[in-house]
Amino acid sequence: MGYFRIARRFEIETGHRLSRHPEKCRFPHGHSRVVEVVLRAEHLDAADMVCDYKALKRLVGRELERYDHAMLLAADDPLREAFAPFAERVVLMPEGDPTTEVIARHLFGVIGAALEAGGVVGGTQTPAASPAGVVLERVRVWETPATWAEYVDGD
Repeated sequence: MGYFRIARRFEIETGHRLSRHPEKCRFPHGHSRVVEVVLRAEHLDAADMVCDYKALKRLVGRELERYDHAMLLAADDPLREAFAPFAERVVLMPEGDPTTEVIARHLFGVIGAALEAGGVVGGTQTPAASPAGVVLERVRVWETPATWAEYVDGD
């Protein structure tokens, strides 16, 4: 059976440091990242959509706000305390070094959980919670215009 897919791109600026990297990436540096979220459904909702793009923007944008202009670090980064003065803009990644792969997997989990919880944004249910069964298909994160990583659930 066929299905419909929609995608939305988001742009964020992040800093990170790869504590396990043997070369330059072990130093703090930044990226202009593009995050692409792809949703899938077998059926369209009452408005003939998989999901309203505005609802998707609100749902994903809320999480991405934490990352925009933030420093991403592994939770066990040995230099973590050096960034303590900037704690309000530091995001600790419990899954390991904040590589593009780890960021994609982390965002997939957070966005997928929000969708499973009914896509509640600002106290109102969004079309993302369509009874047609919207599924988060993948999250792709570009680190540079030429490089990206994505996470796709194996189910």
